[in-house]
Amino acid sequence: MQDKKNIAIIVSSLSMGGAEKVASFLANNLPFNITLILWSDKNRFYSVNENVKICVIGNKRIPLIGGLISNITKIFSLVKIFKKHKIDLTISFIHQTNILNIIASNLAKIKSIATEHSIYESLESQKVWFLLRKIIYPYATCITTLTSKDLKNYSFLKNICVMPNPISIEEEELKDYSTYKPYILSAGRMIESKHFDELIEAFAKFSKTHTEYSLLLAGDGALRESLEQKSKELGAKVVFLGKQENLYSLYKQAEFFALSSYKEGLSNVLIEALMCGIPVVSYDCPYGPGEIIEHNKNGFLVELGNVEGLEEAFCQLIQQKEQMSKEAPKIKEHFGKEVVLKKWQELISNAL
Repeated sequence: MQDKKNIAIIVSSLSMGGAEKVASFLANNLPFNITLILWSDKNRFYSVNENVKICVIGNKRIPLIGGLISNITKIFSLVKIFKKHKIDLTISFIHQTNILNIIASNLAKIKSIATEHSIYESLESQKVWFLLRKIIYPYATCITTLTSKDLKNYSFLKNICVMPNPISIEEEELKDYSTYKPYILSAGRMIESKHFDELIEAFAKFSKTHTEYSLLLAGDGALRESLEQKSKELGAKVVFLGKQENLYSLYKQAEFFALSSYKEGLSNVLIEALMCGIPVVSYDCPYGPGEIIEHNKNGFLVELGNVEGLEEAFCQLIQQKEQMSKEAPKIKEHFGKEVVLKKWQELISNAL
């Protein structure tokens, strides 16, 4: 019987986020000996099994010299861990970590898979990392991107494929949210690119004719306080729930899910909502929502920044909810955890 292969998964942390969630999922479900390497273990949001080895490299920055020495230190720390744990293959998340991992894996003479979880253009403002991606990525065994649309941006690579997120939603005994019903649900980090302010504006207009509705927001972030203030000013019935590790109960009791992001890779929350049988409405931002939502079938795509369009979609969803709810769970055929986990095992097998 062959010994299990040793796989290292490298991600900056296990704090709340899409890439972090996928990293923890793979650590818990891949049938290999897993070593999880983090830059920081602060604010851990996702848990991993006891048999997963965890190594924390640290994220210290040296004044003046700054990130350069820090990143060089990380590369050699990675090489040391790879050799100590006899790693056969590495899987890393997000461009900067990917670049450091590809260099370290080549120095250690092992295979590497680098996964992109944000859209290609997200690095354009960071000229050095943008250039390094073009130089370093060809040295990976394989690069994965979340969507076929984003794949087209990597024409300089031959070693690339589409790998969707393995989406799973852990069922739990339903918590009671009847106080807020009927409600619209949204979730995510409260940062500028998510544009929760526009979602609140759309809901405020919608609630003038649908006074019984609430908007529930799961998540936290730097803009929470200003968003709470905006809700009060508009007189909108918005409930801020803070971070929620499991959204199952919220999905199951929601009328529908809404997303107002201007930038998305492949939205985990959109897929989770559909898996729980509720339709969705989202801005048609690059690149993910258009590959998840079948317009007028399991939800609606709205022109980017069109607040009135969001409000109109809310009204249409109420009318078509029953039929759309029947279509929603079919998303499992493309993004279910068993389906994607099998793809990951095939990719790893081919890489080794």
